[in-house]
Amino acid sequence: MNYVMSYGLASLEETPYAGYDSVCKKTSLLSEQPGNDGSSLEEMIAEGYHAATSKNSAGVALGLQGWTRLPENEYEPLMRAVAEVGPVAISVAASSWQSYDKGIFDECKPDSTVNHAVTLLGYGIDKESNDKYWIIKNSWGLDWGEKGNIRMLRHEGNVHCGTDHKPLEGTGCKGGPATVHVCGMCGILYDSVIPHFKKVA
Repeated sequence: MNYVMSYGLASLEETPYAGYDSVCKKTSLLSEQPGNDGSSLEEMIAEGYHAATSKNSAGVALGLQGWTRLPENEYEPLMRAVAEVGPVAISVAASSWQSYDKGIFDECKPDSTVNHAVTLLGYGIDKESNDKYWIIKNSWGLDWGEKGNIRMLRHEGNVHCGTDHKPLEGTGCKGGPATVHVCGMCGILYDSVIPHFKKVA
């Protein structure tokens, strides 16, 4: 979110979706550490609210006023955020998602590499199986999963915990910890952010 606030987002025309890994056009910007506003890595990833540091930032031009980083690996704050505020930006271990078609996904082991950013839309309970699930919007097109969404098993509480042994493949930064503790199916509870946009009248 700090990057979006500083540099904005690329349009679909600027960076069209291709469905495979390629080189980021803004690689030189990604190498700037710490934040371009002088903040340290610890400040950028701290839990709580982060406001825009300038009225002229690229994020503000998009309507982004700031963001709130939720506590790591805690179930209740994530539930409250998606219920009371709206969609939440989350990170998950998605290496085993390619073959997902429909139903409630439950194939991530507690030790998972969190490596994919998606949007948490809500949660529910399956009428037939009575299983609890999260509803997540993926970025792989409407032909994937359930019209672009995945329903993922929702464990209640701070459970289904393990270790991400490769944080640099996802949310980690150079100089950060070699391993991190992750909880929830596919590590869903580990790294969650609420974006706060300017309300349009």
